[in-house]
Amino acid sequence: MPLLKAVDSVVLFVPDIDAAAQWYADLFDVDLEYENPKFAFIRAPGAIIGFHPADAKCPGGVGGTTVYWKVASLTQAVSELERMGARLLRGPGVTSLGYAVAMLVDPFGCTIGLQQQARTEAG
Repeated sequence: MPLLKAVDSVVLFVPDIDAAAQWYADLFDVDLEYENPKFAFIRAPGAIIGFHPADAKCPGGVGGTTVYWKVASLTQAVSELERMGARLLRGPGVTSLGYAVAMLVDPFGCTIGLQQQARTEAG
């Protein structure tokens, strides 16, 4: 069974989440939604695209995109990726929607996002 199951969401780190999220909402002709004042998102076909304020850890631009992978166990996935040379950058934590999340940096400087389903989704 593969460790990484499927792409769940792409998070773009941007200077203005409202403007960026609205542009993408218009592009996909979907509704703009907010998890909280600092995180907007859209439900694009096949993936959620989220918009987070750019900050010192993720300044945006070319290197500012993180793909989040659904995992069965966040703890196991973080451990396995660290064993393979990745390092933890953010988390682990729990979002206000109940998702357990973490972000790691692979040995090549790219980010890998992990998301364990909320208890209500997992059954």
